Amino acid sequence: MLRQATVLLLAAAILVSAATASRPKPVPPKVVVRTELVPASNDGFDSLDAAASLGGAIVSVAAVLLVRTAKSAS
Repeated sequence: MLRQATVLLLAAAILVSAATASRPKPVPPKVVVRTELVPASNDGFDSLDAAASLGGAIVSVAAVLLVRTAKSAS
């Protein structure tokens, strides 16, 4: 009985693979994914503004740390 079931499943698998082999495979659509963070025209991005903002953030973090260490030392 087990041998007959195995032969039946094997025959079904062969028939299914033969039936689907002649079907044309669908072509996936082309997808364009943009990976740049800033467009090539820079579109108003200014490196000087970015540097000034980063410098301001660093100075403010340093000021907070300086105040906290001064309070803990007292």
